[in-house]
Amino acid sequence: MGLRSSSLTGSITFGGIASGIPTNEIIDQLLQLERRPIDLLEGQKEDFEGKLSILQDLNSKTLALRDALRTLDNMTDVGTESFEEEFKKTTSTTTASSSHADLAKVTATGSAESATILIEVEQLALNDRHVSTGFSAPTDTITNGTFSVTVNGVTTTLEIDGTNNVIVNGVDTGIDTSAPNDTLTGFVEAINASGANLRSYIVDTGLGGTPYRVYIEGDTGASEQITFGDDLSLNFTQQQNAQNARLALDPGAGEIDIEGPTNVFTDIIQGVSIEALQTGGQDITINVTTQTVTNADAIVTAIQDVVSAYNDVVSIIGEQAEVDPTTNRGGPLIADSTLVTLKRQLSSIIASQIGSGNITSSIQIGIELDRDGILKLDEDKLRSKLSSSLDDVKNFFAGPASFADQLRAVADTFIDPIDGVLVTRIQGTTKTIAGLVSSIADAEERLVRVEENLVRQFSALERLVSNLQQQALFLDQFLLASLNR
Repeated sequence: MGLRSSSLTGSITFGGIASGIPTNEIIDQLLQLERRPIDLLEGQKEDFEGKLSILQDLNSKTLALRDALRTLDNMTDVGTESFEEEFKKTTSTTTASSSHADLAKVTATGSAESATILIEVEQLALNDRHVSTGFSAPTDTITNGTFSVTVNGVTTTLEIDGTNNVIVNGVDTGIDTSAPNDTLTGFVEAINASGANLRSYIVDTGLGGTPYRVYIEGDTGASEQITFGDDLSLNFTQQQNAQNARLALDPGAGEIDIEGPTNVFTDIIQGVSIEALQTGGQDITINVTTQTVTNADAIVTAIQDVVSAYNDVVSIIGEQAEVDPTTNRGGPLIADSTLVTLKRQLSSIIASQIGSGNITSSIQIGIELDRDGILKLDEDKLRSKLSSSLDDVKNFFAGPASFADQLRAVADTFIDPIDGVLVTRIQGTTKTIAGLVSSIADAEERLVRVEENLVRQFSALERLVSNLQQQALFLDQFLLASLNR
């Protein structure tokens, strides 16, 4: 007797109030019996999901094996006459790094040489910058006359005389600054069109009644100082002084100072560009590494990739045969025919004779199986064969019916997207899981109805018992009254 909350319907009921029968416990036990088929379906679903995960992983690893074999085949599939030349080709890879990338950035080209240096950014390159007095608007007029400015020993003269043009060093710019166009805007346009190494622009400072100011600046470097002759009453004042960038090579006692007009240095190390970003008072290690890789290295790497991919496939299959000591059971796909067939076909190629050339076995080039079916590569033996029997190695790996071609054919049989053995298994297993999910959902719905029926039946029993109890009470009272007459 007591309160019962249903995990299926969410309803709350009271049982055994009239009869004293533990109806709630009885209903729960009956539902547990009814749930057993669902539990079996859930177990089957979990089992198939485990199998699906393994099949998908195996399919992915077999795809990787196929791709590694393609890479190897493409690398060695060149004409016999040119193969030796391809083999002897070298590729240089250059990398450059800075220990403080926030202070100095470094990039390298293929012509760079390996080197390690220590620098400190002592000073950044700056440009000369001058700012005029304030004006109320960009359309304010300026005084007619001659404006002259000298940069790096070269003087540029602007004649603004109100005659519809601006003359720069005796040449008409075509810029109209006659009234009412003899304005700040016209002056800035004339500066930018002058051909001098100058840039001019107007800035609205937002301050006071005369917020507009003309800025003139040049290129970075100490030689790019700007000096004015007549400035047409613009009253320029210097805001920033031009200076060179300076690096200290091997900072400390005996350091060498290196200066340049920009923050980029390209002649400290051949093929290396060092860009100073900010001063920091810290030593910066610039490291440039150039690695030369021969085609032999690339071929060895490609073969190592094939061996690694092959072992990934075989390892998944081997894991299924491992027995868990706690359950005394193997993997979900132990002795599975698909996995057994895949491993057998792959290993048979490793152990078989390939072609009729001087190299017909993978053992001859340092590839062999251990007793667990895992490939081992003797790199020294492989490199020796590449040096002494280059064309024989090429013939073993490349072309129709070659080592790589036969392994790839096996892989394709299992991973073909249309009728591959693994793909078909994955599709079938996925369909089985979907069917189990649907069956579980249907069974859960039936279980809800069973619970509702049980609650309804026991509730009817409680009402019947309650009615009988009331009738018995009435009879007791009637008999007692009769006896007292």
